[in-house]
Amino acid sequence: MTFEKIHSDTDCNCLSKAVIDTSSEFVRKLRKDNVEDKDFLTHWEREIRPEMEDCETICSYKGVSINQITPELENQILEKYKTTFTINPKKGAHYLKFKLNEDTGKVNYTPEEDDKSHYNLYKADDFSLEKIVIIETVKFA
Repeated sequence: MTFEKIHSDTDCNCLSKAVIDTSSEFVRKLRKDNVEDKDFLTHWEREIRPEMEDCETICSYKGVSINQITPELENQILEKYKTTFTINPKKGAHYLKFKLNEDTGKVNYTPEEDDKSHYNLYKADDFSLEKIVIIETVKFA
């Protein structure tokens, strides 16, 4: 598993605390009811660059935002997704529940003040949707 794309254009070591996690379940908000490649594009891949150039910010732009879903945090994640949907319905009313394979990439726990389940997924260079284990797609709004 290589990560040349993550290391390109920066001196930051985004993978220093990242791990392979094949046992946890994660969720990602979707634009539609079917997952598409563009649902797993990073800001960096969409040519969006941060104003601040510190490594924490750069690495967040190079990762895909996902949430680790657990019974204790499921309602909090759903409320966040519903709030986002209310503000901008174009962001979608579905989420994908999935697991990672050994060769999907690595995750880094990056909790936010209002989101303790947040992770960055650093995709391996050969990432594709076939490298995730889809559990289900859920309509939440």
